[in-house]
Amino acid sequence: MPKKANTSHIGFCGELFVKHHILQNYPEYNVYEPMIDERGVDLIVERRKKEFIRVQIKTITDMKTDTAVEVRLNKYAKKDLIDVVAVYYVKKGWVCFVPYNDEVSINLALKPSKNNQTKNRRFFYQYMEFPYE
Repeated sequence: MPKKANTSHIGFCGELFVKHHILQNYPEYNVYEPMIDERGVDLIVERRKKEFIRVQIKTITDMKTDTAVEVRLNKYAKKDLIDVVAVYYVKKGWVCFVPYNDEVSINLALKPSKNNQTKNRRFFYQYMEFPYE
């Protein structure tokens, strides 16, 4: 029986996937990786000259509910450490880039809810492009 990957292994693979995704789809951006990840920044993306975006990468393996995934961000809230959360959903091979607004968690719908509620609901697909602002 194959050994199940631990969370560090899964997270590392997710970081590689997101880096590859950005480099392949946004060749106009410069991408930097901190030598030490003690501040919670996995990547620094330079969109334009002297404009740097701090990216935290989160890898999600399972849905939190029947329709959505949840990304917990407790250690980043109210600390001005990151600008964007890159979310890699393993089961679909999808990446999205959510602008970070000091939330403790981010819920992203992958499919409509049973009651078709859309108000105040964020969908994964809304964030599949790197923010251009």
